[in-house]
Amino acid sequence: MERDVSVVTGRRVQHALERLGHEVHPLDIEETTTGSLMEIAPDAAFVCLHGPGGEDGTVQALLETLGIPYTGSGPLSSIRCMDKDYAKRALRAAGIQTPPFRTFLRRAMNEMGASAALDTAADSLGYPLVVKPAREGSSFGLSRVEEPGELLDAVYEALGYDAKILLEAWVEGKEISVPILEPAAGEPKVLGLVEIRPREGAYNFEAKYTPGATDFAIPAEVPDETAKHLRETALAAYRTLGCSGYARVDTIVDENGVPQVLDVKTIPGFTETSTFPLAAERAGIPFEKLVETILEAALRTEAAAKL
Repeated sequence: MERDVSVVTGRRVQHALERLGHEVHPLDIEETTTGSLMEIAPDAAFVCLHGPGGEDGTVQALLETLGIPYTGSGPLSSIRCMDKDYAKRALRAAGIQTPPFRTFLRRAMNEMGASAALDTAADSLGYPLVVKPAREGSSFGLSRVEEPGELLDAVYEALGYDAKILLEAWVEGKEISVPILEPAAGEPKVLGLVEIRPREGAYNFEAKYTPGATDFAIPAEVPDETAKHLRETALAAYRTLGCSGYARVDTIVDENGVPQVLDVKTIPGFTETSTFPLAAERAGIPFEKLVETILEAALRTEAAAKL
């Protein structure tokens, strides 16, 4: 579902690496990919795959099997972050705020009649609420549900994307993205707080990737105490889920000024409209330097693992 975004990210990273003087071999996902990796035997793989297959630990496990260093988080962290059900349970166990939710699986609905509990779950969360796939990105299959009569259609929409879905309480507030970069032999640090302001409606796929559809405030226009809380919350989520290299923590700051973690992306987009490179640029890190820092972290991690 996120192939087009992956291609744009990959091309931008490829060109940056070439400008930095690296020999680059762009690879798509196909039956010959593993053989190509074995033949090339690269010093490292820069993973630019968004969504299932790229962010769920699949390609990371393959690269580890082949002994190829790679950018970003490992398989376990990737699995945790890709599955919002797993991620939210881990965050709650660590005392990190995330909107209340209920989980439903297609198998339970088919074999156990779990659909009978949908209204009970929705009533416990309250309306409006969000229905979304547990393991998709870019807002695919996500619906805001205003009243009970809209619930079933939203559930079917989400199940069209994933066999596991979430019903999640709607939180009113500012949507703020928190990019985190972890340089080689350094501590993870927040690059900046990016307040997301769609010009029309929700921050959906079109709003994310259509130039001019969304305005960004960098830094986010929040009180200093809230900004501090946002940074602390994002770093706590990053560490709790075992991320490494870089990641993006997406939050909502509720009406009480409390950050609520919605999602953690282990491979955030690097398109022209993506919040991660925008925040890096604002922090004085050009795109080439950002790519170089992420690559160096992968190579340093591999070198340390061999000691």
